[in-house]
Amino acid sequence: GSVSQTITVDDNTAPVFAAPPADVTVECIGDVPAMTNLTWTDNCDGTGSVAGVDVSDGLTCPETITRTWTYTDACGNVGSVSQTITVDDTTDPTATGPADVTVDCIGDVPAVDITSVTASDNCTAAPVVAFVSDVSDGNTCPEIITRTYSVTDDCGNSINVIQLITVDDNTAPVFAAPPADVTVECIGDVPAMTNLAWTDNCDGAGLVAGR
Repeated sequence: GSVSQTITVDDNTAPVFAAPPADVTVECIGDVPAMTNLTWTDNCDGTGSVAGVDVSDGLTCPETITRTWTYTDACGNVGSVSQTITVDDTTDPTATGPADVTVDCIGDVPAVDITSVTASDNCTAAPVVAFVSDVSDGNTCPEIITRTYSVTDDCGNSINVIQLITVDDNTAPVFAAPPADVTVECIGDVPAMTNLAWTDNCDGAGLVAGR
């Protein structure tokens, strides 16, 4: 006679991973931690390590990257752990603008020049520089014009850069040579009044009668 015993081998226990790195928030994509292997153990397969896989949500500011380590044992049991990496630049750019300047005439006010602004950012290689406005204080001699540029990174962090332009004419008009001094006998012999030409560095040229 004989008897039989049926022994069923069926592994229903998933692999177990070591603790993943803690969730982390970084400013720039270049600051995302390097990929590391993570150790797993399995009741039947023993132990080993596996690299994670990164999946982005495709967004920006913030972007969320889910780094997942997965191991499937010989019986199809899946062990998995994840780390969430948030990429979010919250740091403003820095910039140096054109130096403040004083000019004589309104026509001497320098042209707007975005290349005169030197900008840098912790994440964005080339922050966008834009002209915002010229605002006069409404005065004259001097008039002060506040020129504003904006500097914006890829995440919308923005600063303003100010240049003060002072318009102040300190140069007097210059007259043409007056007629030579003259001596006459009678009041009726006084020469007729004539206009005399003047030129000015800001106002141009004109004529004016003596008095």
